[in-house]
Amino acid sequence: MVRHRWHLLFHEGLIEQLQKLETAASRAKAQDSVGFESNANVKLFNALSNLIFETIPNDPNRDEYRPGNTMGEAFRYRRRTKIGRRFRLFFRFVSKSRLIIFACVHWALG
Repeated sequence: MVRHRWHLLFHEGLIEQLQKLETAASRAKAQDSVGFESNANVKLFNALSNLIFETIPNDPNRDEYRPGNTMGEAFRYRRRTKIGRRFRLFFRFVSKSRLIIFACVHWALG
């Protein structure tokens, strides 16, 4: 898949996470066709979709995506973006081949 001239690749685990989240969001929409947008699963799915397909491919090298040394110096090539206070989307990119690899969504503790 190509977005904003970047080739997007997805780890199998992330695909599974997104499929489960999409199922939960669809279920929420079916149960409440008027107020479904306030459902937490719907909000998270929409936020992830926007990040993956629009925001990150616009500029994957933004300073806010750099985790610094929070994961250790060996992992500085990884990038992450925060979704609210609880979720982190991890990815990496290769400028030369215009490739973004989305790895996983983690739930932050505390």
